[in-house]
Amino acid sequence: MRKHLFVLIALLATIACLTGCAAPAKSQSSSESSQPSESAQSSEASMQATDIPAAEEDSTAFVSWNEDAESLAALVSFVEAATEEGGESYVPPENRIAVFDMDGTFLCEKAPVYADYMLLLHRVQDDPNFTPTDEMRELCDEIRASANERIPLNDADRAYKKNDALAESFAGMTFDEFHAYVADFMANVDVEGFSGMTYGESFYLPMLEVISYLQANSFDVYVVTASEREVVRAIVEPLGIDASHVIGSDWAYTATNQGDEEGRDYTYEKADDLIIAGYYLGETGKTNKVIAIQREIGKHPVLAFGNSSGDFAMLNYALDNDEYPSAAFLVIADDTEREYGNPDKAADMLSKAAEAGWTPISMRDDWSTIYGEGVEKTRLPADEE
Repeated sequence: MRKHLFVLIALLATIACLTGCAAPAKSQSSSESSQPSESAQSSEASMQATDIPAAEEDSTAFVSWNEDAESLAALVSFVEAATEEGGESYVPPENRIAVFDMDGTFLCEKAPVYADYMLLLHRVQDDPNFTPTDEMRELCDEIRASANERIPLNDADRAYKKNDALAESFAGMTFDEFHAYVADFMANVDVEGFSGMTYGESFYLPMLEVISYLQANSFDVYVVTASEREVVRAIVEPLGIDASHVIGSDWAYTATNQGDEEGRDYTYEKADDLIIAGYYLGETGKTNKVIAIQREIGKHPVLAFGNSSGDFAMLNYALDNDEYPSAAFLVIADDTEREYGNPDKAADMLSKAAEAGWTPISMRDDWSTIYGEGVEKTRLPADEE
């Protein structure tokens, strides 16, 4: 087994121990993309959970960071001050709220596009147990062509179509069935644009260490993302992040016997299951992230981590905390050797961080590794021009 996977497993086991969650499931690397029948997915997912040996690494060790990383020094300094009882910058444990974006902040974003896009492509183009509509096929062909050319996929209309198509493609599934499907996708589908890792292994190891460090210091870690909530819950479950700590965009849900009745008119029965209704309700991005934090957490974060313009509002909101010291960190995708960084965009992001007072985290300069040994980019710079 690859060395980077040992590191990942050790970190996840530490997180699980700290948060009192069950040991996470091991990811199984495979070049094949076999998909079990939907009726068997829930039981198969439970069979994948195995006991993981106790981690040997110190939960507060930053083995994936360069020792001279200024961003790491700033984070550690903040945490040490926030946890020093009696100190001027002390933050009580109940108010140690840390919010993280997901894609591009602690999960690979350029593989070749967001994880939920790749989940849709897998469902429509690779799953023999699913029959997509012509509209789904057409949309996925368009997404695939853009992904292959690495053309940005941040067109709002296409994003909404993607979210509707994704919800529709899993309509009728219970949450257990859906989580099992996503777990199988993460464990068995290899990341495009890289060799040596599945999507379930495509977390940024340095950021997993940050999450572990914060949890070890009694910070309440939330994921606040524009990706669909139930997708994200399934993705981060192995990290020991509880479903209640995931805030995202939402699909509609319904009861199996509800039919066309409105939820306010229908009474859930013992014979019902809660299932995915098949359509999209709206995105939690930009200022909607701030609104969702207030609505669902009800407390002002003291730490925020993001990587894109969709996170700027959340970073600003964290810095606007009048009650306690706070800090915001922006992950800069400036690594063109180990990742698909964009130098021009990285320079712009660095400038914006300086103007706003966010601490930049450089993938290139601050991280000694991103995914660990055995993982390599498979497209050369010349291929990206």
